[in-house]
Amino acid sequence: MKPKELLGTTFTCECGRSHTIPIKRLVYAEDVLERLPKVLGSLVDGRSIVLVADRRTWDIAGRSAKEALEQTGWSTRHIIVPDAGGSSPVCDDTTHDWLNERLPNADIALAVGSGVINDLTKWSAFERDLPYAALATAATMNGFTAANVAPAVEGVKTLIGARPPLAVFAIPSVIVAAPFELTASGLGDTIAKPVSTADWLLNHIFCDEYFCRYCSEMINELEPCYLDRPEEIKNRKPAAIEALFDALLYSGIAMTIVGTSAPASGGEHLLSHTLDMMSVVDGIGHDLHGRQVGLGAIFASALYDHIFRIESPKAHPLFSDIDESFWASLAENVREQYEQKKPALRIIREKLRNGDTWRAFRDAARQQVRCPREIKKCLKTAGAAHTFADIGCSRERLLAAALHMHEIRKRPTIVDLAWMVGILPDAAGQIIDTWLTG
Repeated sequence: MKPKELLGTTFTCECGRSHTIPIKRLVYAEDVLERLPKVLGSLVDGRSIVLVADRRTWDIAGRSAKEALEQTGWSTRHIIVPDAGGSSPVCDDTTHDWLNERLPNADIALAVGSGVINDLTKWSAFERDLPYAALATAATMNGFTAANVAPAVEGVKTLIGARPPLAVFAIPSVIVAAPFELTASGLGDTIAKPVSTADWLLNHIFCDEYFCRYCSEMINELEPCYLDRPEEIKNRKPAAIEALFDALLYSGIAMTIVGTSAPASGGEHLLSHTLDMMSVVDGIGHDLHGRQVGLGAIFASALYDHIFRIESPKAHPLFSDIDESFWASLAENVREQYEQKKPALRIIREKLRNGDTWRAFRDAARQQVRCPREIKKCLKTAGAAHTFADIGCSRERLLAAALHMHEIRKRPTIVDLAWMVGILPDAAGQIIDTWLTG
C-alpha cells in the first residue's frame, strides 16, 4: 500500500514487524487555511492553540493561520522565535530553553515554518506532552514527519527522540514560491537517500542491524519526478516541487516507522553536521543543512565508487581516539559519541575477512548508490549547491571536515568503512578536486 493510505494506522510489514504511522493527515492544498481549523479540531478535543514561527514565516503564513483559527472560535497565542546573530533562528539547546520558558498551556501547537521552527516546536511539545502539527512554508528538509530532532546541544550535533506531528499542512503556491535556496536545500537532503540506504545496508549486513525494505523504498516512485528532471525544480514546476515535498514527507515517515534516522541519513549527512560544528568552534558561518548534504552525497558516492573497486579489503587499524585539538571545546562530547561507535567498528573490521560478507555488501550497495557524476549533474542542473564555493566554504575547510566527520555520531557509515579499508585519508583531496570544485 502507498504510505498516504496508511496514515494513522498500524500495519504488519513484509519485514515481519508491526509499524505504526502516528501522522494522521497530510494536507497539500490551496485552501489549507480554510481547512486548518476543522482538521485540527478533529485531532484534539480542545480549541486552544499556540503558533510558533519566525518573523519571516509569521508574515508568510502565521498571521493568516492565526486569523483563520480565531474566526472559527479557536483561542490563539503565538511566539516569534528570534533570529540568531542577525541571520535566522537556530535549533540548539539555548533556543530550546528560550522557547520552553515562553510556551503557554494549550491543546495543540502549530509550527509555522520549515526545519528549525519545526524541530524546536517538536522538541518542546514532546517535553510538554503537547500534540503538535506543522504548517510548512518551504520544501527544505525531511524532518517535518520525523520523530527525531537534530539540534546542537553544547555545540555538538545530536539526535534526540521526540514525537512526529499529528498533521502537516502546506499551501502549494507558498511552497513553490519559497526562496529557491530553501527548495534546493530540500533537493540536497532528498538526493542523499540512496547513499543513506546503502549505509543502512552496511550496518544490516555487517552488524545485523534491522532493515526494512518497505521503508527503504518508500519514496522510490517519486524520485524520477525530480532526480531525472532537475530542470523542473529549477523552473519551479509545481508537479516537480510537489513530488520533492512528498519525498521529504515520506522519507521522514520512514524514519518515524523504524525509529531511527537510518532510512534518510548516512555518511553524507556527517559532512553537513561537521561543518555546523566547526562553526561553533571558530565562529565562521555555514550554509543550509540540505545544501551541505548535497555536497556530502557527492562525496559519499565517490567513496562508494572506490569501495566497489575493492575485491579483497585489507583492514587498517582503528583510531584509538578523536582529534582533540580539532574539536577544541567540543572534544569531550564528540569523544563520547565516537566511543559508542567503537564496538560496531570492531565487528565490521573483523567481518571484512569474510569474502562472502564483503561481496554481499558490495553487491547490495551497488544497487542503491547513484554515481557521483549523476548526483552532481542533478544538483547542478537544478541550480543547487554542488561545489564548496557554492556553500561559501574553502577547499581547506571542506577537506578538514571530510577528514574529521567520521568522529561524530555513534553509527558507522561509509566514511568509517573508507578509513578502515585505506581509501581515506588519501582519496579525500582527490574527490574534492574531481567532484566538488567546479
